[in-house]
Amino acid sequence: ATAATHFLPFASAAMDPAVRSQLVQRVQRYFLEFLETFKLPGAEDDASSDLYYKEQAKTMIREGKRTLYVKMGHLEQIDPAMVSYEPADLRNVIESKYMMVRDALNAAVPELLTKLDDPEIEEEARKARERDELKFSAAFYDLPLFSGIRDLRTEKLGRLVTICGTVTRTTEVKPELLVGTFQCNECSREVTGVEQQFKVTTPAVCPSRNCGNRQNWTLLGESRTTKWGDWQRIRLQEGENEVPAGSMPRSMDVIVRDECCDRCKPGDKVLITGTLIVVPDVPTMMNPAELKQQVRRSLNTRSDGSGAGEGLKGLKGTGNRDLTYKLAFFGTFIDEDSVWGNRGSGAGGESENVRSEDKMYLSQSDKDRFQQISDHVGAGGRRDCFDVLARAIAPSIQGHLEVKKGILLMLIGGLGKKTDEGIKLRGDVNVCLLGDPATAKSAMLKWTSQFLPRAVFASGKSSTAAGLTASVVRDAELDGERVIEPGALMLADNGICCIDEFEQMDQKDQSAIHEAMEQQTITLSKAGIQATLNARASILASVLPKNTYYQPTQPIHKNCDLTPPIISRFDLMFVMQDIHDEANDHNVARHILSLHRCKEEELVQTLTTLDLQRYIRLARTFKPKVTADAKDRLVRCYKKLREDRTYVRGACGVTVRQLESLIRLAEAISRVHLDDKVRVEYVNEAFELQLNTLKRAERENIDLGADMAEDHAPAPPEGEEGRPGTEAEVPNAADAARRPKRMKITFAEYQRIGQMLTRHLASQEIEGVDVKEEDLCAWYLERIEDEIQTEAQMIEQQTLVQKIIERLIEKDRVIIVYRQSEDPMRPEGRVLVKHPNFPVGEVIMQPSTKST
Repeated sequence: ATAATHFLPFASAAMDPAVRSQLVQRVQRYFLEFLETFKLPGAEDDASSDLYYKEQAKTMIREGKRTLYVKMGHLEQIDPAMVSYEPADLRNVIESKYMMVRDALNAAVPELLTKLDDPEIEEEARKARERDELKFSAAFYDLPLFSGIRDLRTEKLGRLVTICGTVTRTTEVKPELLVGTFQCNECSREVTGVEQQFKVTTPAVCPSRNCGNRQNWTLLGESRTTKWGDWQRIRLQEGENEVPAGSMPRSMDVIVRDECCDRCKPGDKVLITGTLIVVPDVPTMMNPAELKQQVRRSLNTRSDGSGAGEGLKGLKGTGNRDLTYKLAFFGTFIDEDSVWGNRGSGAGGESENVRSEDKMYLSQSDKDRFQQISDHVGAGGRRDCFDVLARAIAPSIQGHLEVKKGILLMLIGGLGKKTDEGIKLRGDVNVCLLGDPATAKSAMLKWTSQFLPRAVFASGKSSTAAGLTASVVRDAELDGERVIEPGALMLADNGICCIDEFEQMDQKDQSAIHEAMEQQTITLSKAGIQATLNARASILASVLPKNTYYQPTQPIHKNCDLTPPIISRFDLMFVMQDIHDEANDHNVARHILSLHRCKEEELVQTLTTLDLQRYIRLARTFKPKVTADAKDRLVRCYKKLREDRTYVRGACGVTVRQLESLIRLAEAISRVHLDDKVRVEYVNEAFELQLNTLKRAERENIDLGADMAEDHAPAPPEGEEGRPGTEAEVPNAADAARRPKRMKITFAEYQRIGQMLTRHLASQEIEGVDVKEEDLCAWYLERIEDEIQTEAQMIEQQTLVQKIIERLIEKDRVIIVYRQSEDPMRPEGRVLVKHPNFPVGEVIMQPSTKST
């Protein structure tokens, strides 16, 4: 017979026992042959190259492991000329008849150990075989397809399949008797190889002649032929993308053994390879406390048919009157799901877990590219990798660069520390988005929750204190034992918990997360359970202002329903206002329409999501140290915060938490720049971000048009007349472009441009160069020439900078007119200098007015 016909007998549906045993023997022989001869593709011709699975077996023995991992693709990649069977047939049998041939596949592993030809390991391998021969197993992984929990039907029984889902609960690891050795208490005869079925199963009858013992047995637990194993039950719930409309997510019990135990924890998104099995759901096997009332009554009234009064024993005694079955899954390999982010959304492609503890491997080209990003120099002549990376956060959302910077810092995080006394200082950054309706708060949260595998999205209105932290429940399947049910913060351990509509939570539920936000633990004292659980999660919360829209004239604690202790625990608090601005509205409308027309390629995206994940993971490997200069700067910044009486952080003042926040943010910015040291410029950037998030919130957007209209004679008359009218009233495009479109700019943008202008004036003054207003305008336009595409944009920017200079002179008095223009018809010829009492880098504030 040819090799292809070796497996033909298995095709028959009802398999003859002789054919079945023949198939099992052949599978074991051919699988062992595969393990002995397989080399990676491309290495077959090289005689010196290693045999892949023999090398893996050596490593397995050295590390004291008992599982050999076999990649399914390798079964067909082997050269058919090297083996005496058809590779596709072996794979087909393993996939379709896995439960039937599982023992044969596992038995091939210890056989492989006898053929390693390595004197160093031979002795170890022999001892391992003597001690644990029955524990060796072969685990298969990397199947091309996976099934949803909802698709598992009885036709998949015994087949090798992969399922995916989220782990919701795991039990502790328990011992399991797999194969027992019993001693007859009457004639001391030992009976070996008694396979167990769901409960302790004793031999039916003693094989000794004239003994006939059926009941009186002792288990020999220490015998070599008694096989004990560890087992654990995992509750797996299907992913949100696989639940059909109007359905509840389904769950399934997964049984794992030995080395697969404790490989995952609640909240993990995993792929589990194994096989579907059926277990009897037998009431007589249950503890009476677990049974429903009517089942308990029916069991009490049932009389045993034999009349012997011994009760029911094993499956045989129950009959099949009320014997029900349930599906379970027997898992042999657990792997992290690497496509969690895009599954079901049609995007495909792999994702990287940025919070993974595993060692990271990057190619040299990736390292060079990421270093190039971190060294990127922007238009202003300074490194701007922070801006480049922030723009890659939630690319489908237009604008909000400051908020994206905050989310980037939260994803990267600072360094967690531990004092000598054992007190932990958190490194995670908490961010709060306080914003008007329709400012993309929920979209930011949704994007963040899909960026990480351990990210949980919760809604404030439907979340309780127990749902967010943890609760104690009775588990009916564990004899009514009380177990801890993890909440959202525990499931998001080492990840991010996104809470939408945070202000809708009840006051007592909000206070439940005080401990989780600062100490990063959850302490439970309920129902006789005293436990401290880890909740090392960052919190990203979105809050709607108290009166729907943010009131810039009110302080922050009057704008939201959050208590001062909660507000002080947020490192960054962003205010997202819906500003009516013609240019910005135009950009947003274009952006949204291009998304709706599926023209994402028009959006210039510098980094893909995978690149961003890899960059963040690389950045998290850096452990920056604070330099002496940065330490002095941190102290000065903190003192400045404490001195500034106007900077009231939600009616609770500036606390030491803000200093710790500043350190965390500075460390995170150092990591963004792939730097091992926290430098002064990083501290300044962190301080600016922290200050601006709240300072800007307490100021209105700066209106450059309203009070400057009468001062700015040359351009506004046409603009003021043309503004209420339609486009048709404007004679030509140049006049339309000349109209001042941007009458309002944000406080942060005003600060940025003002700082640039004052810094340039200060440097020119040191060099002894006179700067006229027209020269200052021209210098600014040169700086931003990369951003200007059309003549209309240039005229718009020119008008904007003229108005800002006017405001800096008239209102803020940061710039003073040193000498008026010699030509009265050309007022822009006046010479400007920086005010001597204004230090460069300070926040530009009006000396008299507070309402702005």
